[in-house]
Amino acid sequence: MAQLDTSVRGKKNGHARGALKARANDVLDDFVELRKDMNRLADAANKAARDEVKHAGSRLTSLGKDLRTRADGSAEYAVEQVRSHPAAAVGLSLGAGLIVGLLLARR
Repeated sequence: MAQLDTSVRGKKNGHARGALKARANDVLDDFVELRKDMNRLADAANKAARDEVKHAGSRLTSLGKDLRTRADGSAEYAVEQVRSHPAAAVGLSLGAGLIVGLLLARR
C-alpha cells in the first residue's frame, strides 16, 4: 500500500473546507437577498390590496348614494300617488292586508 503524505492531505482538506465555507456563505447571502425580495414582494402586494380596497370602498359609496337617491325618489312618488288617489290607496292597503292575513292564518 502506498502511504499518503499528510502535509498534502492537510492542504487538500483545508482547501475543501475553505471552498465549503465560501459556498455556505454564498448560500447564506442568497437567503438574505431572498428575504429582502420577499419583503419587497409582500410590501407591493400589501399596497396593491390597499389600493383595491380603497377603490371598492369608493364604488360602494357611490352605489349607496345612487340607491339612496332612487329610494327617496320612489318614496316621494308613492306619497304623491297616495295623496292624489286616497281611496285607491286605502283599497289597495286593505287588499294587501287581507291577502297577508289569509296566508298567515294557513299556518
